[in-house]
Amino acid sequence: MPASPAPSGWSRVDRTTVLDGGRLRVHQDSVVQPDGAPGTFRVVEVPDGAATIAEDDHGRIALVRQPTYVHGTVLTIPGGAMEPGEAPEAAARRELAEEAGVTATTWRKLGDIALMNNNVCRLHLYAATELSLGEQQLTGTETGMTLEWWCLNDAVAAVMDGRIFLSGAIAAILMHARGRT
Repeated sequence: MPASPAPSGWSRVDRTTVLDGGRLRVHQDSVVQPDGAPGTFRVVEVPDGAATIAEDDHGRIALVRQPTYVHGTVLTIPGGAMEPGEAPEAAARRELAEEAGVTATTWRKLGDIALMNNNVCRLHLYAATELSLGEQQLTGTETGMTLEWWCLNDAVAAVMDGRIFLSGAIAAILMHARGRT
């Protein structure tokens, strides 16, 4: 089988799917590395996600505190996986309403990030203002999630000292803070 082209000088020679969990797939690719040497690279496929920095009229941002299976209780921004066929901003709007009970009139794209170099998932980040508050609509995995309103400078400090450590929240908080300076 001829090698298939991949980004940055890599070529895929063969692919074996080692896990197919529906919306989660893990592949082991036989590759030719940019230096010409053969190698193996594992690729994780999960749905893209969307997350939002929601800022109220007092300059505070919405953070959610959530008990999780892997990391214990985390402090992060509202967000989650996109549904099949769902546009990134629609997912961000849905997740903000579900997790924080917040809707917004004004939306601004902050950017997209890749979570890791072996994961095809992109996280689409947004900032939202002109907020209306409602009730959280939590799912079973979100049981116990609470909404907190933080001053942006305090959230940046929490990123810097490790209290906020999920990559999407870190990126969004710092991107939003940079955009305000």
